[in-house]
This record gives sequence, C-alpha cells and structure tokens, in this order.
Amino acid sequence: MHANQRDHAEMDRLDLSDLPSSNDPTEVLAHSPTTASCLPVTVTCIPREAELVHDVHPTARIFVAHEGRGRRWYRQGGRMVPMRTEPGMIEIYEKGLVFDHCRWSGAPGRCILVDFSDADVEAMTHGEMQALPLRTQHEVFDERVSRIVFGLAGEALAGLPNGRLYAQGLSVALLGLLGSNYVSAARQSLPLPPGRIGFAQQRRLVELIEGQLGSDLSLTRLAEEIGLSTFHFARAFKATFGVTPHLYVQGRRLDAAARALRSEHGRPIADIALACGFSSQSHMTELMRRKMGTTPRGMRQWNSSKQER
Repeated sequence: MHANQRDHAEMDRLDLSDLPSSNDPTEVLAHSPTTASCLPVTVTCIPREAELVHDVHPTARIFVAHEGRGRRWYRQGGRMVPMRTEPGMIEIYEKGLVFDHCRWSGAPGRCILVDFSDADVEAMTHGEMQALPLRTQHEVFDERVSRIVFGLAGEALAGLPNGRLYAQGLSVALLGLLGSNYVSAARQSLPLPPGRIGFAQQRRLVELIEGQLGSDLSLTRLAEEIGLSTFHFARAFKATFGVTPHLYVQGRRLDAAARALRSEHGRPIADIALACGFSSQSHMTELMRRKMGTTPRGMRQWNSSKQER
C-alpha cells in the first residue's frame, strides 16, 4: 500500500464504491486535505499485479483496506516479508519507513490512508504532543480503528454532511486510539485527559451552542471557548455531558427543529432545516426519523391534529 499524491481528485460528494480500481499502486483516487476534515484522508489503490521500488513513507500513517484480497511481498534490508490483504486489515507505519521493493498479486481494491504529520498532531493537541510515534505493525485487525477511518473517509467523500464537528471528532478519536495502543513503548507521550469541564465553562459552551445552532460549529471553536486543545476537549466533553460534542449538538438541533415545526406551521421545512444547522432537509429528515421515530412532516401533522382536538 502506498500513496503518491502527485495527482488527486478532491473528495466532493463521492462514495468509495464510485471510485475506480487501478493497477498503479501510486495512483491516488481521492484526497481530502487537512483543512477539510482535520486529518488528511486519501483513497489509494490495491493493485491486481504490480511492483514498486523504493517505497517511502515520510510521515507516521495508517492504511486500512476497504476492498481487495490477495498477497503482498515487502522487502526491507534484504529480507522479503510475505503478507496478505483483506478488507478491514490495517497497516501501521512509523515515520520514515522505507521498503526496498513491494509486489502485489490478487483481486484489486482500495484502501484508506490517514497521515499524522508532526504539524497536524501538534496543532490538534495545542503542542502537548509534538508527534505521534507510531510503531510499524503489519496485518492488524482493530474494528475500532477501521470503523473510525471508514467513517472519516465516508464523511469527507460526501462533502462533510454532518459538519466539521463530526469529522474533527472522528480525527481526535483516531489520534487518541492510536496514541493509546500503537505507539512505541519507549515514546508513549499521550497527554492525560483534564477530567470534567467546570460548571461555568459548561454554561459558556451551552450558550455558545444554543446561539450558533445554525452555523457550522467546529471542535476547534468549542475548545477555544474554554481554553482547551481539541484533543483534550473532546474527551473532557464526553466525560462531562455523557455524549460526544457532535451528538450533543445534533440533539440540540433536533430539539430546535421540532419546536419550530410545531410552532411555525407556514414556514418551509427546508428553511427550518438550514436554520437549525442541518446540511439539507433530507439530512434532517433522516436524523429525525432515526432519533425521534417520525419525520418533520409527520411531526407537524401530529401537532396540528393535536391542536384541533
């Protein structure tokens, strides 16, 4: 697995299944930069039959296979290591890893690459971590990691329909999970969580969220409000409120939309959806059906019939 980012398609409302396969292991099928989803996400190829010489990985990174099965052979320092590929399998590479020669054989597919540059790690933790010292490991299966990576890639491919808050939350969760379980034992440097958020800070956060439900709230904006790094904030918020920032904001948006639907009968549903921070009417409808067991139209009709009685 390798990514050469010479040519790439921006992830803009695509789906992983829409992307073509390729026999070029250096071809990038889609790429979302750091600014779009906090951590950079790249979709690369798993070739049918291919070879690659001098495969360099300049940053700490992980690859998660999405499709494709077969065999791989990686040569490093004169030693050839045979491996396999299958969906959900994870490759974890330390910064600066180099393979002398790589060969693939099997059914083609795609994999998701997430980079952890020193600059991104430092920014996410406000300097509390200068790097993520991943330890190279092959053929890893960790459903927690693969679920987050597939979720982050899907969100970026779809154009961040759930907003920056959700994508950044996934990025922070991935950094924390890898930092707790896959770094070099001699360099474990994951900062300790700060515990719960104080009552005064909780009030400030609730006021900020309620006042800006219609905007694209980000983890960075919420964390800055109480002077924490995004990394610490995400964990402290869940410890305090019992849910992630994304789920909390999502719940407040659904409540606000429900109130508007019940009280503003003539207002278009699409207008309410956008005003409450949903990316579209269909997005709000899907979440309302899943979380509340009804649709916006159903909620409005039920309230009207209740008033008539």
